[in-house]
Amino acid sequence: MKDGIYTSPANGGTAWFVMDGKILMAMMGQTYKTTKHFVFGEWKQDLHPEMIEVFNETYNKVKQW
Repeated sequence: MKDGIYTSPANGGTAWFVMDGKILMAMMGQTYKTTKHFVFGEWKQDLHPEMIEVFNETYNKVKQW
């Protein structure tokens, strides 16, 4: 899975953020850790530099989906 942002209009605006094999899912105003089995979107763009800076910190703080 390529690092970056994945989205799907069919999933109510859910977004997935992938970096170094780790996946964060933003859904209904919440962020969760998840796995590739829950990514139902298509790659849209690279992560923004600001996202890369806080990715691991955020990943370590949120709950598993």
